[in-house]
Amino acid sequence: MDDSVVGQWAMAFDFITMATPVMLFGMPGSLPRYVETYRQQGHLRALVMRLLLATVSCAAVFMTGLAVAPDWFGWLIFLESDNRSLTYSVAAGVLAIIAFNFVHQLVSSLRQVRVASMMQFVQSVVFTIVGVAWLMQGGGLTGLILSFAIASLIAILPGAWTLANGWQGLPRSDSRFHAPSMWRRLLPYAIALWTMNLLSNLFEMSDRYMILHFTQGGEQMGQAAVGQYHSGRIFPVLLISLASMIAGVLMPYLAADWESDRREAVIERLRKVLAALSIVFTTGSAATLLIAPWLFANLLQNRYSDGLSLMPMAFVFYIWASLVMIGQDYLWVAERGKWVGVAIAVGLVINLVLNAALLPMLGLQGAVIATLSAHGVVMIGIWFAMNRHGFPLDFPMLLISILPASLLLGPAIALASVLMVIPMSPPLKSWIGEGMSLVAAKWRRALPEPT
Repeated sequence: MDDSVVGQWAMAFDFITMATPVMLFGMPGSLPRYVETYRQQGHLRALVMRLLLATVSCAAVFMTGLAVAPDWFGWLIFLESDNRSLTYSVAAGVLAIIAFNFVHQLVSSLRQVRVASMMQFVQSVVFTIVGVAWLMQGGGLTGLILSFAIASLIAILPGAWTLANGWQGLPRSDSRFHAPSMWRRLLPYAIALWTMNLLSNLFEMSDRYMILHFTQGGEQMGQAAVGQYHSGRIFPVLLISLASMIAGVLMPYLAADWESDRREAVIERLRKVLAALSIVFTTGSAATLLIAPWLFANLLQNRYSDGLSLMPMAFVFYIWASLVMIGQDYLWVAERGKWVGVAIAVGLVINLVLNAALLPMLGLQGAVIATLSAHGVVMIGIWFAMNRHGFPLDFPMLLISILPASLLLGPAIALASVLMVIPMSPPLKSWIGEGMSLVAAKWRRALPEPT
């Protein structure tokens, strides 16, 4: 695919994956926080059914809006208002990812980690096979988007099978269950989560939309610029995907510890995982940067040189975003999620202002510098919010936070920094090993079927 088509795919994929949590008002995202609570009370069946009904209702509203104004959605996503087949394929992708995310969130909330991982693995493999086969036959972007939708629906099967086997064993809620009280507890969390999703997705997509809509030369130039930007994010974006899985794995365990009043265990586990993530992600990014020139020259035929030049900055801000994604679990289990929204809102404003100022002067480099700066501000905001609610910020945490910035000086210096940082703080050395062991143990462990 040329860079303009890659840009269209990037915009379609971002809309499918990022607009979905917003249009669902945070309902499925509430599952990791409250599944364990209502399961212990014997009301899990009632919780799931009510959230499922709310999810279906929100999906129906979205489809109605798209049917009424398909041209507007086409302009918003692609800067093209006359390609309805492309817009409808995005709608199919949205419906598929809604179903996938609901099942995946529920399976993860029940701590069926291997099943949740299998779902993501099946989604990736099926999409790769179907997508590549489609492109090899000369297929276009519409079919590629539909391939993603098909892969997402197929990937639901392992989770649906697991849930179906355990569903009959769930007790039915008795007269002690009071639905209004459930909504009174759940809605503030869901609203905070929805606000966070809205702000974070606007934050995540703002640079691409500004590149698309503000690049001089029309829609082709804008789509090509987004394609170059997307190429520079191919490897870095994998980090945030992995961090998202880790955060999803940790959340039910952290929530269980918090509900059992084991607050110190929550803090120690998060510190260990954050240390391990910073070290491992910085090391992996440096190794990738060493081989990236060869990959871009041989596999991508030197068509994305702009993307290669911005990759170090992309790695830095995606590692920072990964740290934030893990760290904010603390604020969510403490039911202080509003501070996540505040930090992201400040970062969004900074991102928009800096993009508007730097894009005309520096082009893609300006957009990445703006995004890098905004991510740094968000991370600082999250750390201060965590500290305000009992999470200690000390010298090891400072090292964890600034280590990824060494990638801006080159991969060799980044690797040397990793080797220097670990001995500088004795607690950090133990955190790394224990953090990696903790994640691996949580990943292997699966909660027994609900009874």
